[in-house]
Amino acid sequence: HGSASGSGSGADDTADSHARRLGGGASTLMIHIAFCVASCGFIAFGMNILKLPLILGYLLGGVLVGPICLDIVPNPTEIDHMSSFGMVFLLFMIGLELDVSELLKMGKVVIGTGLLQFPLCAAILTGSFMLLEVAGLSWGTGPYAALYIGVPCGLSSTMVVVKMLSEQADMDTAPGRLTVGILIFQDIWAILVLAVQPDLASPQASGILTTFAMIVGLMLVALAYAKFVMPAVFVFASSSIELMLIVALAWCFFMCCLATLPFVGLSMELAALISGVALATFPYSTEFIGKVKYIRDFFITLFFAGLGMQMPAPTLSCVGKAILVALVVLAVRWLCIFLVVVGFGGNKRLAAVSTINLSQVSEFALVMCSLGMKYHHIGDDTLTIMIWAFVVLMVSSSYTIRSNYTIYGTMRRSLRRVIGTRSMIIGDTLDDCEDGAGHVDRNIVLLGFHKIAAMLVAHFEHHNPHLLAKLHVVDFHEHIMPELRKRGVTCAYGDISSPDVLEHAHHGEVRLVICSIPDSMLQGVTNLRLLQIAKQVWPEADVIVSADNPRQAHSLYEAGADYVLRTAKLCAERLHTLISDHSSHTVHHHHVGEEVKLASVFAAFKEKDKDHITKGILV
Repeated sequence: HGSASGSGSGADDTADSHARRLGGGASTLMIHIAFCVASCGFIAFGMNILKLPLILGYLLGGVLVGPICLDIVPNPTEIDHMSSFGMVFLLFMIGLELDVSELLKMGKVVIGTGLLQFPLCAAILTGSFMLLEVAGLSWGTGPYAALYIGVPCGLSSTMVVVKMLSEQADMDTAPGRLTVGILIFQDIWAILVLAVQPDLASPQASGILTTFAMIVGLMLVALAYAKFVMPAVFVFASSSIELMLIVALAWCFFMCCLATLPFVGLSMELAALISGVALATFPYSTEFIGKVKYIRDFFITLFFAGLGMQMPAPTLSCVGKAILVALVVLAVRWLCIFLVVVGFGGNKRLAAVSTINLSQVSEFALVMCSLGMKYHHIGDDTLTIMIWAFVVLMVSSSYTIRSNYTIYGTMRRSLRRVIGTRSMIIGDTLDDCEDGAGHVDRNIVLLGFHKIAAMLVAHFEHHNPHLLAKLHVVDFHEHIMPELRKRGVTCAYGDISSPDVLEHAHHGEVRLVICSIPDSMLQGVTNLRLLQIAKQVWPEADVIVSADNPRQAHSLYEAGADYVLRTAKLCAERLHTLISDHSSHTVHHHHVGEEVKLASVFAAFKEKDKDHITKGILV
């Protein structure tokens, strides 16, 4: 009888399984994910119409289906577990995009700031919250409430920052690279904090040293595989893009499996970062990024939805404390990032923009507080304060990161008005420029130095080298300046959107001002604003600016531009000429009865378009 019963049970399971594959009842997890994605999608669409951050839509989508609203998903634990893959894919992509050589070029700035930022932030924040606790402000029950508010707030959100910088194509700028470098150091610090956390009353140095040793060991394993094993694997798999992607993901999760072995004890997120860095040197990394980002975005949506589900019903006391935490965090970030970057030799623009980028709290803060409740270090009221502080800073960051360069420019101008033009705390004047005395005969000024300007210098060097003596470049990328000076082009470091800076950038008569960078590439300023500034500083000069479309070009001409560059129009004119020559050549040979060979036409145009690469400055 028991056998028959077991057989019947097995048959029922099989029937249920077949029913599911044929479109029958879905699992609870599938239903919850479906409601989450639908809710987040519709609300994010509304946020986009209102010009609000998409992240806010994902959060509100989670709130809508969560316990405090419709209660469709009463327990977000399963969603949380699935959304953790978002962080894994995110850090894997960071590793793939990470140019370690460029990061190392920043030298002591990124290394020094990465090593000092978190300990300084954690110490100052914890001290501040302890003082407020002594003054009578409670951060919750438990012996370590102030510590659990202060230490986690020293970390910034990798999830939010990298997502926003990627959307703005800001990852490969100097502030973007410094921001990512600091985040990587913060992730390592977070791993060390998590290693110490269980024995908070009596932390053991051996645990920290073991964690460091395991991180180094995992890096050595990854580099060894990347050097000796993965090249052969990718050569074999390169015939199929699908197989390449699966192999790349298998590599990522293989490293994650190694990290989670009991005797290693590292996080999957850190392993994903290391595996991505190991693959970054392969020529296929761009293809991997293009494919993985869609998987990442799905799990990131679930991450923010899960966070929205965890948000407790707000109380005035809780939200007020969270806002106070947010304000203290913002103030301490300027002390521990801006001042440290400047102290290690970084310029003020780099320091300010990186500080704005990192002005939020990490998702690791919620993990640490959740573990703190498990270890009976804090009560749930402390976690509630931290959740609301995280949300407040995350929403504010989605605005400030999007406008980081504009905020920097506004701060610099405001401080200049208050303190005076010669005593700017934020912003770099061109008194730092060594070439100041030699500008008298240089009457062509390039505002910003990007691809078109680099090609122009290369063209001058090949065809009209005497014109290099007429050029003066104003830009904030210091690494291009040694190469420009070798070619006889003077240059000055500074903010091209500042009239005061431009007045000090050149001491001679300027006859032509050129901005060859379109608005889509400029940060914190527009061609219209640069035109107005150039006309203000050099009223007698002709000004050439750039436009992305005809309407913008018309506006620039209306504002007084002498000529407006439009890349699309110039390309169309070149194609028109090529096609016209092509047609004329074909007709001529048809009339005389010769065989039509157009290689000479294309050869002539290729010679015209030949890039005369100027090593070190072609960007």
